[in-house]
Amino acid sequence: FWLKRIVSSSPPSTNSIVVACVRLVPTMMVLKSQVDVPIAGPAKVRSSSSPPSDQAPFQEPEVLSWDVTMGPRKEGWQRLTMLPPTMVRLALNGVGTVGAVAGYTVGKCGEALGAGKAIDSPAFQASFRAWMWANGIFPEVQYEPLGEEMGKFVAQELGLARPPAASDISITPVLVSNHVSVLDGLVLASTFSAPKVVAKSKCKHIPMLGKLMKESDAVFVDSGKSDSRHTTLDAIVGHCREWQPGQRPLLIFPEGTMTNGHEVVDFKKGAFAAGVPVRPTIVVYTGHFDPANTTYKMTDRGPRKVGPVEWARQFWGHYIHSVHVRVLPPYFPSPEEKAHPQLYAKNCQELMAAELQRVRSELYERSWQQSAGRTGGGMDYQCGDEVRTASRYLSSFFASLGCFGRE
Repeated sequence: FWLKRIVSSSPPSTNSIVVACVRLVPTMMVLKSQVDVPIAGPAKVRSSSSPPSDQAPFQEPEVLSWDVTMGPRKEGWQRLTMLPPTMVRLALNGVGTVGAVAGYTVGKCGEALGAGKAIDSPAFQASFRAWMWANGIFPEVQYEPLGEEMGKFVAQELGLARPPAASDISITPVLVSNHVSVLDGLVLASTFSAPKVVAKSKCKHIPMLGKLMKESDAVFVDSGKSDSRHTTLDAIVGHCREWQPGQRPLLIFPEGTMTNGHEVVDFKKGAFAAGVPVRPTIVVYTGHFDPANTTYKMTDRGPRKVGPVEWARQFWGHYIHSVHVRVLPPYFPSPEEKAHPQLYAKNCQELMAAELQRVRSELYERSWQQSAGRTGGGMDYQCGDEVRTASRYLSSFFASLGCFGRE
């Protein structure tokens, strides 16, 4: 209001300017206090393995390291560049949705003719992948080789005539994956052709998605009931008992929460209660937006809370969301692990935590980020990376010539 008074003065008098500035001081102090005070307070990050602080409660809230998004996103002036991707995404999303509905319709026609379920039809799976691409989601899957000994062992355990292919995802009743983002389910559903999932019973009422989940034989659990945990456990064990090689596996995120993708936290024992083999899977996002659905994000002033609205803006404000899926060989439990699900869960978690670090290191070593010597952004290509890469190699080359000259 007072700025408007200054602008509207024709010309502004000295007195009006002085009065307006005096009036603005309290307002600016309030605004500054609102900006400077972080949403989560001055949070202190500690690793998930470190002991809790002995300080008095409510003085300095502690944040677990795995609950802080460390990856890239657009901040400050870069937010101005989020509008074009958003407009493109809106347009392509409509086209992709129409294509997905058309593919599902074709699949239902095939189902009526006895060609199998609509979600298993090539038409629907192709249209679903097209919808993913329309939203900028580009999964890359890599299967770790089983090896000769593991292949023979799997064939013997499952009663197969020959060792299965590493890409055969139906050789274990359960798939276990680290959980980073709400996108994980879509990515793995596309990658593994709609495996079974454990979902809340209210999900079956979601338009289109609920129907697809029913057709994929999802295990629905009423989380509102007091015995929901036991019901979920019974459902998982029941699936494992009825499962046969070649049938649809059950996808479970045993962490029970979403992390920043840099750590694998302790597993719940539900996925391991039946004592059956599991197929560990690692998910790593490599784009210029880290879609981890954590409570906090790291800033120059420390961890700050991040909400779903900001996440959605960042998702729509980037063209590409690339993700790497690494499928490890099956994990067959020992007799002791079969008898103690908690031990089975612990050992599998430790294996996947170590494998996550290995996979992230491999991806970084062959990434544009490493080649260009960038410290910011994602692992994927960024405009100017070829120039940065050439500059680094030329600098190294001339430096080596200088070294030879001195010798």
